[in-house]
Amino acid sequence: MATARDVAERAGTSTAVVSYVFNNGPRPVSAETRRRVLEAAAELEYRPNILARALSAGRTYSLGLLIPQIRNPYFATLAEHLENFARQHDHLLLIGDSAGDPAQESAHIGSFIERKVDGVVLVSLLVEPAIQRFAAAGVPVVALHPVPDGVTVSTLSIDYVAGAEASADHLLSHGYRTLGVVTGPEESPGTAEHRRGIERALKGHPGSTARYVAAPVSRFAARDAVRSWFQQKRPPRAIYCSTDEQAFGVLFAAWEAGLRVPEDVAVMGFDGTSECTVTVPPLASVRQPIEETARQAVELLLDRSTPPAARHVLDYELVPSTSCGCQAAEGLD
Repeated sequence: MATARDVAERAGTSTAVVSYVFNNGPRPVSAETRRRVLEAAAELEYRPNILARALSAGRTYSLGLLIPQIRNPYFATLAEHLENFARQHDHLLLIGDSAGDPAQESAHIGSFIERKVDGVVLVSLLVEPAIQRFAAAGVPVVALHPVPDGVTVSTLSIDYVAGAEASADHLLSHGYRTLGVVTGPEESPGTAEHRRGIERALKGHPGSTARYVAAPVSRFAARDAVRSWFQQKRPPRAIYCSTDEQAFGVLFAAWEAGLRVPEDVAVMGFDGTSECTVTVPPLASVRQPIEETARQAVELLLDRSTPPAARHVLDYELVPSTSCGCQAAEGLD
């Protein structure tokens, strides 16, 4: 097995310089020397000892991802991109699926702290997540949702209020006057922001009304939550969902009730996952920049100069499709 000394001899440099290259410091290495070291390492099939690197650098070269449900297409796609970007920075991604259970979320937090991960990408079940536990352990966190004022943690997300307002305004612009709104649980992050966006849109369309239902973020829960609406003589003319995952359940519930989408009831999701292109009919949604979110999250966690409570807002895109009544709209590719 090749050693750092073998690489140094092949590259014509010292073992210290080999260490600087693979540990990204602490001293700078010229581009030419770095190239020779990496070429020599590739030729010799040299692999640095990750445990030794961790001890010398005071890092574990691992990042944590804590999410509510890995089966949700948004989180599955997010995890895929985070894995790619973490690997580019020579880090391993560890995934904690809280499965909608705050106790399980708490257990994962403890596990990440015990493993001394270099940072955590957090999508909490709670409006006020257990940030203080990470802070006390010195673990950087980037939350992918709004947090209350005063919570010292960096956030990276779109403007949920503006996105919800744009979606509701789009539906109401079709002439629909009654909205059904499916949000996540009342205590979950983002729920209040979605509701505020809907209420802002309603102010621009006098005579329009909305009814709300809070449900776990799953297609099955959303299906069950709207069944009673679809059994009524006059169900809501359009349904806004705070996630694509919930919208998938609403589409099924409409089909189950014999309602046509969008002729009888329009449906709009929120996330813009690729699965929107293969629903029947194709689902309108607000597209979040999932890949860009993953890239920036990794960079924020590994850049120790980042302020501990920076608020980063990303762009979103409203993508109409057949389900909202835009028959010739572009697809969500």
